[in-house]
Amino acid sequence: MKKLISIITPTYNCSKYIYRLLDSVLQQTYESIEMLVVDDGSTDDTKDIVEDYIRKFKERGYSLKYIYQKNQGQSAAINNGLSYVHGEYLVWPDADDFYKTDDAIEVLARELDNSDNNVAVVRCLPEYLNENSMIRESAIDANQFFDEYLFEDCLYNKENFWFCSGGYMVKFNLLKEMIPTLCIYTEKNAGQNWQLLLPLFYKYRCVTIPNVMYSVLSRGSSHSRGQYITIKQINDKYRSYKNTIIETLKQIPDMHENKKKFYIQTINKKYKKIILKNSLRPYIELIKPVVKPFFSLLKR
Repeated sequence: MKKLISIITPTYNCSKYIYRLLDSVLQQTYESIEMLVVDDGSTDDTKDIVEDYIRKFKERGYSLKYIYQKNQGQSAAINNGLSYVHGEYLVWPDADDFYKTDDAIEVLARELDNSDNNVAVVRCLPEYLNENSMIRESAIDANQFFDEYLFEDCLYNKENFWFCSGGYMVKFNLLKEMIPTLCIYTEKNAGQNWQLLLPLFYKYRCVTIPNVMYSVLSRGSSHSRGQYITIKQINDKYRSYKNTIIETLKQIPDMHENKKKFYIQTINKKYKKIILKNSLRPYIELIKPVVKPFFSLLKR
């Protein structure tokens, strides 16, 4: 009997997009799926659209549950959804993204089925689509080397690392081992990927399937990627990132306190620099036209 796959999707005013994700789940070849859509206080017709799919999921042999909460942010929505999970494997796609291939869930689950006890995570490659044209803007190079130890890559969000929430599948029993309370750190501007992945990456390996099976909509106003315009909004976002990583590090079991202290110091330093640079950006832009001629003269 195939293992049950649980899908948690946080959503906020995504009624124009979520049908793509729901349709892509319905088209999956995998036979055992439960889906939990956690509505983070939407004011559009998200509820009606999701509830209209409940019958379709039942006819397919899947289950779909709609959960409403007051607007608290995406991480709070995931945190809420975790308490409803019955599956042995977990994925958490965003509401405006979708599975590109009909066998994505099956391929990810099969990789976990065949993995040893040192593997907790499997991932596929994402593609990034223009929200208006739905044309691919970019994708991860399938020919590169993929490391299986991703803790620091994820921690520092290195250039060779990518987040694509629905493209990661995890063993739920190992997630519970690393997060015994199944309560992740929540903050309005924070996402959920660091909280779920960092504890697993610290102790376990991640296998990469070099196939593009997940589509990410490049949408500036999305719930997960947020709409940050002013310097204050952008700095608040970075502070939320910093807080999220630090609070997640504090809760990782079996990590030596000296190592935690080191990582927390490096994260504090990193985001101080980022926030300072962002704060100075307008002033740098102002003086560029003034100093540019002088630099041109120096190059002669």
